[in-house]
Amino acid sequence: MADVIYWVQDLLFVSKIREVAQQLQLAAASVRDAQALIDQSAHSKIVIVDLRIAAAVDALERLPPSLLKVGFIDHERTDVMERAESLGCRALAKGKFSTELPRILAEL
Repeated sequence: MADVIYWVQDLLFVSKIREVAQQLQLAAASVRDAQALIDQSAHSKIVIVDLRIAAAVDALERLPPSLLKVGFIDHERTDVMERAESLGCRALAKGKFSTELPRILAEL
């Protein structure tokens, strides 16, 4: 059971999520697909998704509404950001996500 579940393919962000989680003594686990994200989210405090993954937004739709969801994407993809936010996900541009990740995880 992990506090932080993430579906991220970019190794830079994978490394950052692991590092920040470890500093805050949070257990973090990666998933490889939408079904694993959905299955493991029931036991987590937060789900982080790379909204550049084609199926990520659809997976958000299947997560519990009460679950804390955070996603990141290129800043010019406002259409994806708006869709993710309509599903209860805090959607951030990649740079803002990188900057705010320590604060987001510290709030857990």
